[in-house]
Amino acid sequence: MIAKLTGEVIYRGVSFVIVECHDVGYQVMFPEEVVRGLSGTVSVFAHEVIRENERELFGFLSIDALELFWRLIRVSGVGPRSGQKIVFAASVREVRDHIMKGNIAFFKGISGIGMKTAQKIILELKGELTEAPVAGASIDPDALEALVGLGYPRKQSEEILAMIDAESSEERVTKALKMMGR
Repeated sequence: MIAKLTGEVIYRGVSFVIVECHDVGYQVMFPEEVVRGLSGTVSVFAHEVIRENERELFGFLSIDALELFWRLIRVSGVGPRSGQKIVFAASVREVRDHIMKGNIAFFKGISGIGMKTAQKIILELKGELTEAPVAGASIDPDALEALVGLGYPRKQSEEILAMIDAESSEERVTKALKMMGR
């Protein structure tokens, strides 16, 4: 399974790019708006779809986007093309927020996503995303509880703590408070 490619964009089509890696060209599917911005050397995360008569690579610009895509395509009625459209409709954080807030209008505004599919996405992923940690972050639980105890939202506290490198919980809380403006 191909999960990541790093190479030179040698061709841009309407909804794909060809990335050359070690003298092999890989066709990677992207929304049309994204294709326009891809050139030079790129690193893309990919999901490979193998069907009876074809293989496709769906590209993403971050591992967070790919992981969100994997969650979306597990929802009945969301295929790789629809899942990719959803991921690129906004930032990963914004898409997650729309799921958490139950914003059906956001999903209905995406081409190919109807009311039923939007409801399924929200219903099936809302609880799953609540417990999902920020990718690559190990959050100090003591520092997190201290910030929440001071009245900061849990989500904002997790995001700030994920960016902080410190020796102790106290030092993390101090740095977090400075970053939050207190």
